[in-house]
Amino acid sequence: MPDRFAVLITLLVTPLIVGCAQIKSFTVAPSTVCPGETVRVDWLTSGAADNVTLDSVPVLAGAGEVPEEGSRFFTPAQNTRFILKVPGVLKNAQREWDMQVLPNQSSRLLGGIAQCGGEPPSVSASFTIQAKDSSSRVRAVLITNNYPRPLSISKDGMEVAIPPNGATDGFKNMPIIGTWIVRTPVGPDEACDNALTAVARRLTIKTQMTCEE
Repeated sequence: MPDRFAVLITLLVTPLIVGCAQIKSFTVAPSTVCPGETVRVDWLTSGAADNVTLDSVPVLAGAGEVPEEGSRFFTPAQNTRFILKVPGVLKNAQREWDMQVLPNQSSRLLGGIAQCGGEPPSVSASFTIQAKDSSSRVRAVLITNNYPRPLSISKDGMEVAIPPNGATDGFKNMPIIGTWIVRTPVGPDEACDNALTAVARRLTIKTQMTCEE
């Protein structure tokens, strides 16, 4: 009896699994490029009842019908959204990915979740920009401190202090790719909880960047 019940459940569930389209993976790398650079789009799908399509906005040559699994290369001239669509018998699947073509100069807030500790105590956050996230040609120009409190920025063994609401070009021409650490001291009359609240439990830096010539 249990075996017959298991068979019945399998027969009922199998059509649902087969009829549902799935996107197992979908990536666009790097997500930020310089003009003239190429991005690679990879995907893996299953359960397609009809043609899988890879669309782009704006439309790029090479977009359109694609196999259930594959890769394609594109050289976008402007910010582009890639859209993967997998039609299924019972349910369709769709996923989108936005990538940016950096203009002459661009600004972006970068940062991470803050933690507090140490002796003397400080609030710090670290974040890593990987090769899949950005072209290796993207370089820092100017980093701005948006807080009314001092910050110190560290990367690749270099540390630069930025006064409250100030800015620094100390990382000029340094690649954006890598691990950045942002830190601010806890004041003498300030507890960790108060310091974390003051920065909304995140530390961010406004980073002006450009593409290496």
